[in-house]
Amino acid sequence: MAPLAHVVHRTRGRLRLRIPEHRYDAPYFTALTRRLAGLPGVRAVTANPETAGVLLRLEPDPEMDPVAIIRATGQLQIVDAPPPLSPTLTGVRRTADRLDQALEGLTGGLGDLRTLAFALLIILAVRQTARGQLMAPAASLLWYAFELVRFARPAPDA
Repeated sequence: MAPLAHVVHRTRGRLRLRIPEHRYDAPYFTALTRRLAGLPGVRAVTANPETAGVLLRLEPDPEMDPVAIIRATGQLQIVDAPPPLSPTLTGVRRTADRLDQALEGLTGGLGDLRTLAFALLIILAVRQTARGQLMAPAASLLWYAFELVRFARPAPDA
């Protein structure tokens, strides 16, 4: 069975994959690099066994689908999902998800963990500003608050 490869990043001229089950397996990545380099539309391939990453530089041809080409070789099973979290981070994520659901329930869907973090960061930024610590801490807290909004998932009805 072909190893599972996760799409980490994709643009018209680049495709970055991660193959966690072969992490630190230098011979595997050397052989894979040679095989992928021979595929149509592939300009160059680099691999890093320590990060389990493979970067393909591609011809910028909108008609070409490098994922379909790689899948057709049977060398990799490519999925668009990110690699799974480590067991420790999985536990942290589950706890955060439960807390997020509880906050949504308590607020009738008006707030969640991201909303709480946003409000807390704004309050802390105002506090730092009032103390005269405007440049570093207040600016950083405001930046983090607006990054939370920028990367927020859209509302279900949007």
